Amino acid sequence: MVLRNCHNFHDFRRLAKRRLPGPIFDYIDGAADEEDDAPAQHKKPSKAVTLYPACCAGLGGVDLSVTVMGQKLALPVYCSPTALQRLFHHQG
Repeated sequence: MVLRNCHNFHDFRRLAKRRLPGPIFDYIDGAADEEDDAPAQHKKPSKAVTLYPACCAGLGGVDLSVTVMGQKLALPVYCSPTALQRLFHHQG
């Protein structure tokens, strides 16, 4: 399997498992705390979640922009390095 043949989460996970050393894959693939966000949990239906369709209907004019360190961002999301970057990629 190669990257261009990955079409969903499971394909990427399968490729990563083949290409990465076991401990590194396990670290990346692992989930936090009680592993509620682990891949196996995605296959189980959740009875604790109730979906309310169209609950945000009519909110098209909301401005989500925010200013961070003097720079305006369209969304209040900012990505930054955390730790162990070189563990996942040789260029860090």
